[in-house]
Amino acid sequence: MNLERYALYPHQVTGVEFLARRGRAILGDDMGLGKTRQAIIALKESAPAGVFLVICPASLKLNWAREIRLVDPDARIEVLGVSGYEHPQPQWVIVNYDLLARNADRLRKVAWTGVALDEAHFIKNASQRSSHALKILGVSDNKHAKVEGPRLVFLLTGTPMPNRPRDLFNLLRAVGHPAARSFISFARQYCGAYRNNYGWVTDGASNISELNLLLKEVMLRRKKDEVLDLPPKIRTWVPLQITGDAAWNANEGFLNWFLGSDASRPNDTEFLARITKLRLALHKAKHAACAERVKDVVASGQKVIVFTSYTEGITRHKKTWGDQAVTITGADSATQRMKAMDAFQKDPNVTVALCNLIAGGVGLNLTAATHVIFQDLDWVPANHLQAEDRCYRIGQDKQVTVEYLLANGTLDRYIARLLEAKLKLVQAVESDELPDASILKDLQEELTRLGPALMQESKAARAVGQEGARLDIIGEMVAALPQDAPLMETGSWEFPSSKDPKKSYLVSFGRSGHLQCTCPGFEYRGECKHVRDVRKTALAE
Repeated sequence: MNLERYALYPHQVTGVEFLARRGRAILGDDMGLGKTRQAIIALKESAPAGVFLVICPASLKLNWAREIRLVDPDARIEVLGVSGYEHPQPQWVIVNYDLLARNADRLRKVAWTGVALDEAHFIKNASQRSSHALKILGVSDNKHAKVEGPRLVFLLTGTPMPNRPRDLFNLLRAVGHPAARSFISFARQYCGAYRNNYGWVTDGASNISELNLLLKEVMLRRKKDEVLDLPPKIRTWVPLQITGDAAWNANEGFLNWFLGSDASRPNDTEFLARITKLRLALHKAKHAACAERVKDVVASGQKVIVFTSYTEGITRHKKTWGDQAVTITGADSATQRMKAMDAFQKDPNVTVALCNLIAGGVGLNLTAATHVIFQDLDWVPANHLQAEDRCYRIGQDKQVTVEYLLANGTLDRYIARLLEAKLKLVQAVESDELPDASILKDLQEELTRLGPALMQESKAARAVGQEGARLDIIGEMVAALPQDAPLMETGSWEFPSSKDPKKSYLVSFGRSGHLQCTCPGFEYRGECKHVRDVRKTALAE
């Protein structure tokens, strides 16, 4: 491949080569390192005459079209669901996850050369959109069937494990990793799965070190501080002493109800209603302090992004700032989002970006800002990490200050502790260095202590069907396996059969880079003791 003409950063060259070489792989670079561009170039260079499908969130469709044009100005592009982006013979088709079902028949009839899934963690759940996406990728429900379909499948996500190890299962299925043949086998090995009176419980974590090594077989991860000379990012908590009776009454009312409720008979509907009422009360109580902080930043001649979970807050801030502010919410079309982003980046008179934490947390380049303020806390750390990196990415040449407004003595404190516990789990699974025993011990104790609250959180999310939409995204990914690693050099290992001394089994690399074994256990489960032994010795060196 001749990549010099693309003016890529060195880490992007490595990324393109990694994707092209593996065929089916996960690119988990830090947010802001150019995963989209790497995937486009890898597809185009691997198959210049191919036809490609891009599956992404609705808000990112036009951004993908723009990035494809930057790589290939003459590209034939169709964006499904967007007027003016039709094409009779497209080479690139861009569709959002929510339109997969409507276009399923058409999309499955095409012999795609390559498929890119952006924000690939969207397929983590056993949902209809996950099923449609996996079928397009050639993944069968039969765990013993071979993965067929497009030769090139690139999963792009800076946050492959939103909350717990089980979130990785579908991503590993999509790239054909044998460890993802059987969910129960995977869950027993890595999710601490156990049976209770209602069935399997799979929301835990186990064998974290081994899972860390497994990920290195199919994922490439680079961090910003490793590949870019970015200015520092300073993250601070800003405790606020809230005043007025409304927020305090809501806080005390929720706690009194929660502590007095019967844990054996949870009322999901009431729990959701009460906690939503409390979070909205805290949001309102912090509005004045947030508005004052925004005013201070703008007065200093800098641009600021405000993230909030409530449209009401965006409306109130917009009324204050008028044309000096742009808004980005879930109600905006892709065209409106792109227009708002361009205005914030290019117009010196636009100094404030008011964003919904979820809708504005992905797919935007807002490097004109040097300050990020969170008026509200979300349940998932990665929602915040994604949002922070809208301005902390390639192109940023100034120090970035991130401020979290925290209502002292309220539910905000609990959410902060919950986020910290989740973040520890993800970092343990996805870290470059294996976690030591003390970290895992602390993590286990913290998760055990927060167990009831985690259950209530999950129930609340399911009560409104939002587990897949809200409990998305978190954290960091694994580093790439070095090309000079001992495993790459030796290539295969032989193990004698424990039942028949005359037999032996061979562990080697599969075509996609994952480990595979010739033993019956591996054939059935996609994992075996031989493969795990190799990971623990050769790959860990």
